[in-house]
Amino acid sequence: MPNVETLRSEALFAGAMDPMTLRFQIVEYDKFSGELLGVPGGNLGFEEAIETTAGLIEKRRDSHFCLEPVGFLQ
Repeated sequence: MPNVETLRSEALFAGAMDPMTLRFQIVEYDKFSGELLGVPGGNLGFEEAIETTAGLIEKRRDSHFCLEPVGFLQ
C-alpha cells in the first residue's frame, strides 16, 4: 500500500496544491489500447482514492488508472 503522507509531501514539494484538500475520481483505461473503460470510483478523498486505486491495480493488471481532481473541500 502506498504511503499517503509521502505522496502528499512529494506533491507539496513539487509545488502542487495540497491533495488532501481535493476530491478525486478514479478513471480506468485499457493499458494497451488507451480506451476509456470507466470510472470505478468518484468523489473520493485523497487517502481513499489512493487506497482504492491500489486495490484496483492489484485486481486489473490490464488497466491503467488515473486520479482526476473533481472538486475542493471547503
